[in-house]
Order: sequence, then C-alpha cells, then structure tokens
Amino acid sequence: MVREALESYTDMDEFFRATPMGVMYWFFQRREPFLAQKTMTKWSRDRIDDYVLLPATPGFVTRTECFFVSHFWHSSQDPDPGGKYLQLMQHDLEQQPWSFIWVDWSCVPQHPRSPEEEAYFTRVLQTMSAIIRNSGFMYFYPPFEPRLWILYEVAEQALTSVGVLPETPDYQPFIEHVREMERVSVRPTLERHGYRCTYDGDRDFLVSWLELLVLLKRLSIYVDDIRRMLDYQTWSPTLIAILHQTWNGQLVQIRRFEGVVE
Repeated sequence: MVREALESYTDMDEFFRATPMGVMYWFFQRREPFLAQKTMTKWSRDRIDDYVLLPATPGFVTRTECFFVSHFWHSSQDPDPGGKYLQLMQHDLEQQPWSFIWVDWSCVPQHPRSPEEEAYFTRVLQTMSAIIRNSGFMYFYPPFEPRLWILYEVAEQALTSVGVLPETPDYQPFIEHVREMERVSVRPTLERHGYRCTYDGDRDFLVSWLELLVLLKRLSIYVDDIRRMLDYQTWSPTLIAILHQTWNGQLVQIRRFEGVVE
C-alpha cells in the first residue's frame, strides 16, 4: 500500500503538495550515509537515495529501528560546522543496532525552500512530536543555553517514556527544568530561565505542546495512555476532540482547539 501510494505521485513537488488529509511521510536518513558523512549533510533532492520514506502512521517508526537526534544549531548556515557533534554521535550510534535516523538539518528541506517544500516543512513541524515519541533519542549539547526547542524535545522524550536517560552534564539542566515545569507550570519556568526561540511563531506551538505534556503527566495518567492520546492527536489532525479511556478506567477528553483537558 505504501509503495502504491508513493508511486501515484508524478514528481517531488506533487508529493510535497499532498493534502494534509492524506498520509504524511517522513524522510529518514539511512544508517550507512549517516555514519559515512564527515559533516551533517543538508537535505537535498540530489541525495534521495540516502533516505527511506516512513509513513506517519502507527508501527512504521519504532525505537528499535529509528533514532531522533536532538542538537543545537550553532549557525543558521550549518548547525554543526566541522562535524564535532556529528562525530560524537556517530561514535555512540555505530555501536548500536538501528536502521534509520532523523536529523532536522538532513531530513527536512532547509532555507531557501520552494513553496512546495515550505508546505511540506510545515507539516513536518506539526507532526514531528511523533518522531521524537516513537524513536530512540540521541543528543550531544554544548554548555547550557536556554533553547526552547531543546527543552521541548527533552520533555517529549522524557514524559512519554517509561525508562530514563542517563543524566549527563549536558542533559541535566533540561531535565531539571522539565521537572520544574511539572512542579510549578510551564510559562513561569520558561520565563525564569530565559528560554527563547529563533522564530517567534515556533514559541506558540511549543509552549502549547509543553503544557499538554505536563498536564497529562500531572494528572497521573499512565505513560502508555499518554502516548496513545498524543499519537492519535498526530494521526488525526482534524479531530476537534480526542476521547480516550485509560487503563485504570479514567475517561479523558482533549479538546485540542480550545486547549482544554477533561
């Protein structure tokens, strides 16, 4: 079915223009090109053979097969000049069994983008929470800077997982701030530590995602239930409300466009 759906597109621009009502596909870089590169490779139509397309539907992106890379951007022109952090990640990841990896610089069209690429880029942003939630998580951060994207990525991984990652010095400030959001709330924590985004528009949806994650966790809903609700929200972006009965019998409703959880 996946192959037939992809073969129905006549060219890349038609694929990028595909209606959001259809199945979303993510570019994942294959293991071999990732481990062979000397610096992070910018996404390009000329290197399509470096990728697989995985459908944004349950069961295709899994933690046994896929990794998500969380990293700082050191420059808008190149997030990792010289490949310093890439080499650290390659060293760790080549020791582990996996097949595909998602790095924003390498797996989604970057500036300058055509209108068709911009439409696809927007849909990736709207659904990338499911990539983080369903993939293994890899990171290497420089000395702490209050980057909101990094905090969100750490929160998405930590609050939708049963196990915990080792609290390395570069990871520790972010996970401590995730716990602070659980104790206090999201916005005061962001203000206290000066979290910022390069693009103001990103801040609005990142804060809303963080608030939903923290609220579900504070309601003591099981992680499996949180994952199911959030995945369903990703797979069904037009639903006004999501109704879910948890393992312990709670009935939870998310009215997404009102920002209400009952």
